[in-house]
Amino acid sequence: MAKSKMGGMKLSQFSGIKSNETETPTESPQESTPETVSVKESTPKEKPVSINIKISREQHEWLNDTARTVRDNNTEPVPPGDRVYPQHLIGVAVELLQNSDVDWSQVKNTEDLRQQLRL
Repeated sequence: MAKSKMGGMKLSQFSGIKSNETETPTESPQESTPETVSVKESTPKEKPVSINIKISREQHEWLNDTARTVRDNNTEPVPPGDRVYPQHLIGVAVELLQNSDVDWSQVKNTEDLRQQLRL
């Protein structure tokens, strides 16, 4: 059996990102707390869908700058699936709208929405 060019190492070993998976499963209770496992299992991720939106250049720059700031806040390497990008900020903004006290039956335009949100 020929050795691969990486000598049997996984790509994640080069990135400095610690993986939760190990080569051989262990049954040590210290390695995984029930709280961590239950949180991950109770929040299944939906498959994202693409939308086409138009926002101002200023909003676009703010989203990019803010997402970069959030990524830069991490002192340790973050796995690619957990990194924050503008699309994630927009998703959180949608959640804020969904959980707001807006009387949607009274909203006729964006100005009405801004008034109800006190923006």
